[in-house]
Amino acid sequence: MNVKDDYCRLPKAELHAHFNGCVPPSVVHRLVDKHGVLLPDGYKLPGDLVIQKPVTALMDYFRPWFVFKRLPVGQECLDEMLLASAEALAGDSVSYAELRNSPFNIADINNISLERTLEWIVESAIRASEAHAIDLRLIVSLSRYNFDLERAGQLLSAIAAVSHNQKIVALDLSGNEDDPIPVEVSSLFRRAKEDLGLGITVHAGETGNADNIRWAVEECYADRIGHGLAASTDSKVLELLSSKNVCVEVCLHSNLMTGRLASLDSHPVHSFIEASVPFVLCTDNPQVHGVSLSDEYRLFFNATGRGDLITNMYDTQMEYAFGS
Repeated sequence: MNVKDDYCRLPKAELHAHFNGCVPPSVVHRLVDKHGVLLPDGYKLPGDLVIQKPVTALMDYFRPWFVFKRLPVGQECLDEMLLASAEALAGDSVSYAELRNSPFNIADINNISLERTLEWIVESAIRASEAHAIDLRLIVSLSRYNFDLERAGQLLSAIAAVSHNQKIVALDLSGNEDDPIPVEVSSLFRRAKEDLGLGITVHAGETGNADNIRWAVEECYADRIGHGLAASTDSKVLELLSSKNVCVEVCLHSNLMTGRLASLDSHPVHSFIEASVPFVLCTDNPQVHGVSLSDEYRLFFNATGRGDLITNMYDTQMEYAFGS
């Protein structure tokens, strides 16, 4: 196989994709109309669900989420969103995907418990998996924004209480790294790993602070790091990731769209290769960017010329997958 020309045919696993960012904009637009969802002032769909040019401020990148957070309205709506996401991923030869989402929003807008929310997501993920021959797993995400330690603890209790058929595989920390969070957060992640058997992935170093990566690995016992761009600025952090076998979830296109990098020539993935830091290629928010995992492979090849790493990428992805 000519890897450069046949990315779409390669088997793939997606390890860093936000559920909302995987739903095609046309589907979101239809569901907003169907359920009479009120939009923020000045929003126009589907245009405001798409980001295909680098933003000037990180908050601008989160603009689509002001719409996403108003869905799903009911489990049938959730079913449609996950079905559409699974179909799009499967169409790019993705056979395994870990989608991350915070259940708090779903619980709040539907006035249901966290336990019932998790049951909804698991049930919908099972149906979508069966419909499109893709193994969907779930990463439950906590946001740094307005972090509530008590509610986070309630979420862990809810995960422990529900029968999730091994669909819930990990706990994530996402959001703006400049937002302050309680120091007790790290013990919560350790509890999730040690008591619940969950994998741990943390968005860290996306905005330039290598200490966030060190904290995630040493204090939260992270198995994987989301983005991890700042690792390239600290040789000791690179060594830590390599020695601890902590995998970095690399999202090339997203890093360009958030304005973190001006070009892929300076992307830390070059440092990861040189320092033997394990990494996997991911999409982050494929439908928001209008890209696929195949497109990420193409970007990677154009930036590095390392077709051998692309050929072996599925094996690497499954090695670090939480549900494998």
